Amino acid sequence: MSTFCEMKFNNLRNRLALEAIIDNPKHNFVVSPLLVRFPLCKLASTAVGTSKNNLLSILGIKSSNTSQNCFINLKEVITPLKDIDVMLINKILVNYTNDIDPRFITNGPDYGLRVDKVGFDDPDKAVSFINKGIERGTLKRIHKILDTKDINNKTSILVISAAFFKVTWEFPFDIRLTKNMKFRRHDGNISMVPMMSKTSSYFYLKDDMTNTQCINIKLASFGLSMTIVVPQSSSGLEKFLSHLSNNPDLLRGFYKIMRYETVNLMLPRFKIKSNIEWNKYLEKIGLKQIFNESESGLSNILKENSKFKNMYISKVKQRSFIDVDEMGIFRQKPVREFFDDQYFHKNTRSIEMIADRPFYFIITLQADISNPSDMHELFTGVYYGPDF
Repeated sequence: MSTFCEMKFNNLRNRLALEAIIDNPKHNFVVSPLLVRFPLCKLASTAVGTSKNNLLSILGIKSSNTSQNCFINLKEVITPLKDIDVMLINKILVNYTNDIDPRFITNGPDYGLRVDKVGFDDPDKAVSFINKGIERGTLKRIHKILDTKDINNKTSILVISAAFFKVTWEFPFDIRLTKNMKFRRHDGNISMVPMMSKTSSYFYLKDDMTNTQCINIKLASFGLSMTIVVPQSSSGLEKFLSHLSNNPDLLRGFYKIMRYETVNLMLPRFKIKSNIEWNKYLEKIGLKQIFNESESGLSNILKENSKFKNMYISKVKQRSFIDVDEMGIFRQKPVREFFDDQYFHKNTRSIEMIADRPFYFIITLQADISNPSDMHELFTGVYYGPDF
């Protein structure tokens, strides 16, 4: 499978999540590349020299004057997500010192994050304080984003993010139709999973080149949708990831030719929890200078008369949790009117799409739903079957 090590324009959107997935083969995995993008946009606004150029390049931004738009352009579709149990926490953490330029701290919300000062002198207390803050912010859905070893006497800047999503569909599945079915693992083994079922009109494509089926499902917030790509064979996911690696615009090409079809979709209930340190993947896509302890290009974070000469990124860490079932947060007894769409298509000829083998998925945000190329990946993941 080919990989890129050189700098590419817009590499974060095209490569970052995929590099992490490829590096964790045959494991259920989910990450939020968008929550990495926001702090890097903020750093791009203050960086100088090589770091600035590298940041702008991998972010796909031509000028640091527009780096604020990373978040502002999506604010209208991100803000309502809290109403459907999407919890997003994004922080840049610096040591508790008066040497930090206050402007770097106060404009954090303009980039969809907070900049907090934390005393790094006592690693145990600092880690405990940070982890408890994440637990409170996610109502204990996400725990222990940092380990004690993540903070030491050299720690300069920590970038952390946490993402939780209880997937809520625009039109839910009927829980009465869910039944246990076989899930064919990549190694040929069989597991039983609760398989949800719904027949409806979906944005759909069967692609012969990649030998996959692709479906886009609207979720219960404007501009939010989930795209699922199911290979025709239980061992086909790696081949699809290879296609995606060779052509990062593959899915954007899919969206241009997808059409609405009546589809009988069967999808397993699933939960995925993942944690990741992004440092090596950011370096792999071309972002190295900001990790340099002596010359990071981030000295503008400091006041002019600071006793410190350099600030650099020590760790970029993230925990993500996605929970998929029939209804999401809208728990209620099924009523006929609520599932009219299901019964309307009952006697209609439909295409069958059964996600009973490893598949790829993304959950995307669109500020402009008429522009398929405007999709931003809030979550990206792969599902290989139930964990034992």
